[in-house]
Amino acid sequence: MASEIEVLEDTTTSTPLVAAASTAPPAEDGAGAGTPEDESLKNDVYTAAAYGDLEKLQRLVEGEGRPVREPDGGGYHALQWAALNNRVAAAQYILEVALCLPDAS
Repeated sequence: MASEIEVLEDTTTSTPLVAAASTAPPAEDGAGAGTPEDESLKNDVYTAAAYGDLEKLQRLVEGEGRPVREPDGGGYHALQWAALNNRVAAAQYILEVALCLPDAS
């Protein structure tokens, strides 16, 4: 069974690349998601976690109130994206935030 997550290694650098287009939620304005250049893919906790953009992740969670416990359109959580791409700081931040949040039940 193939996963929808595809992690690609760039052989010229040690930075992992993520193909997140198929799992990101659609844009709120109805615009089609599908390319990494799409703004809806760049401005979410899943992409910030996958790329290890801690500043953006903190802004989205603390400033805009975006959730880190909810899965994306493909069923994957921000913590999974961070872990799959070896983004330790992002994963640690997500864990700290998730532990501080009240239980959703």
